[in-house]
Amino acid sequence: MIRTVMLGGAVALLMGSTALAQVQDMPRNETLVLTPWGDQPAQFANTENWHPYLTSVTHQRDVMQITINEMMFYTNLNTGELIPWQAESYEYADDFMSATIKLRDGVEWSDGEPFTAEDVKFTIEAVRDAPPESRGAAAYAEWVKDVTINDPLSVTINFNKPAPRFIRDYLALGHENHHPILPKHIWEGQDFATFTNYDPEKGWPVGTGAYKLVLSSTQQEIFDRRDDWWGAKTGFEDLPAPKRITLVPVSSDDAMGQLHIANQVDGGRQLLIGTFEAAQFQNPKLSSWNTSGPNWGAPDGCDYSLVFNQQRAPWNDVNLRRAVNYAIDREMLNDIGYEGSQKPVTYAFSGYMAGTWLGEGSPLQEVLDKYDLDNPDPALVEEHMAKGGYEKNADGLWSKDGEVIEFTVRTPAFIQPILAPLTQQLKNAGFDAVQAPVDDTWLPDIQSGNFDTMVFVHCGSLSEPLETLQHYHSKFSRPEGENVPLSIAASRYANPEYDAIIDRMDSMPADTDPDSQYMKDAVAALDIALRDLPQIDLLEEFHVVTFNNTYWTGWPSAEDPYVAPYTPWEAFNLVVHNLEATGAE
Repeated sequence: MIRTVMLGGAVALLMGSTALAQVQDMPRNETLVLTPWGDQPAQFANTENWHPYLTSVTHQRDVMQITINEMMFYTNLNTGELIPWQAESYEYADDFMSATIKLRDGVEWSDGEPFTAEDVKFTIEAVRDAPPESRGAAAYAEWVKDVTINDPLSVTINFNKPAPRFIRDYLALGHENHHPILPKHIWEGQDFATFTNYDPEKGWPVGTGAYKLVLSSTQQEIFDRRDDWWGAKTGFEDLPAPKRITLVPVSSDDAMGQLHIANQVDGGRQLLIGTFEAAQFQNPKLSSWNTSGPNWGAPDGCDYSLVFNQQRAPWNDVNLRRAVNYAIDREMLNDIGYEGSQKPVTYAFSGYMAGTWLGEGSPLQEVLDKYDLDNPDPALVEEHMAKGGYEKNADGLWSKDGEVIEFTVRTPAFIQPILAPLTQQLKNAGFDAVQAPVDDTWLPDIQSGNFDTMVFVHCGSLSEPLETLQHYHSKFSRPEGENVPLSIAASRYANPEYDAIIDRMDSMPADTDPDSQYMKDAVAALDIALRDLPQIDLLEEFHVVTFNNTYWTGWPSAEDPYVAPYTPWEAFNLVVHNLEATGAE
């Protein structure tokens, strides 16, 4: 528990009896209070490591993206609109072997140094050459040849192969693309793997964002507005209204609901539908994306997916995987686990792209309809288990060669509502299914391959099919014991035919024309993905993003969809700049 003690107009933040820092007092109605997204420990980790590219450090996803760091571009995923920020524009060469970015004049780092092409070149090449535990290192090594400086405000990224979506995916998406440009004058000469980017006496971390870090502890992280922010100095944007942003940990859904009821938090961790509705009943100032339920939330570009480890038997048997699919009633999972607030799906194409790529007459829709995976049927379970050489033993459990299939159902805590109903459905179909304890081992296990099956998220297709189809490419597979480069691509599936299709799609821009090579390849890849079922997509996520309008208004919503409403996404920086104080005491 943190205690606060007034010391002559300042607040000393104490843990036990040790003063961590002195921070000037700030009224609640001038402070934006947030929590990290999703399941988090009760205390912050890495309080003295603010490296934005280390996968073991989460600050860039939790809070740096709306305080210290900014992106060259953002995207409103609701409309596809590109929103230039540190940069003004970018343009690809006709062969997509390079892209030139024009930077915005007047952008400055928090220490007053100019933001220039030197910083862009340094960052992109540093990530390209970084060790594997660095976010984006594998992708940058695959795509980036080098970076050419044209002038102080212009760079050209040269690629190893045609890269028509590199800028969008890594530098402009406004989603989970946490790849900020770093200040060369701070990072040059540092060991990229070990540099902590933290020294309060030197003003580190240094970024171009409108806030500076003034306290980092296990119980809160505090950022104060910089009135010398470049955006205000140049007339690009007004200063954001919150004079302070405070991040506090919250370890459970129920605790987050209580914080909202008491007006002690403004946003952050999503709520389960029941918690939201109960909290809103007690505090009518709470809102979500939609104004009524059960589908309160916005699509987040992900779905819940049952992932099979393709390097472990018997889960590498497609007959078993298909049988499991037909044992699952997605509608019932939605009703029991999520009170009808999600959407049953059979592949991870998000609502952000569905209107453009799916629906009547779509070649991709025809493939989805052909496989008809959302069709629970005991007869189909029996059919595919028999094809795989399985039979039920005297106890009615599926077995092979006298060995019962042990089906341990694992989920992270944030997907826990699906755990009980999914386990029961598998039991009903004859599988010896048991619920695994919900703990913190799921992430290292899915990364290293230390699992048989696991329910996780499948994210990516925000604007085109390739964004999730690519996750079955063998470049994401690793031998068991070695971490995969992308946790949402952890099935360890490998198929040379599939790889060739994805490689071809990678080299060309997206095209909705049914006769285009891109669409033909997307159809072929989807057909293989649904035929082989490396994982079973279940429900599209519609998180009940929750905002408190007591002290701040201007949150994104279905009625005002100026940006997607997710706090861990890069584009949530635009929300901070859109908020207005209510004047409440």
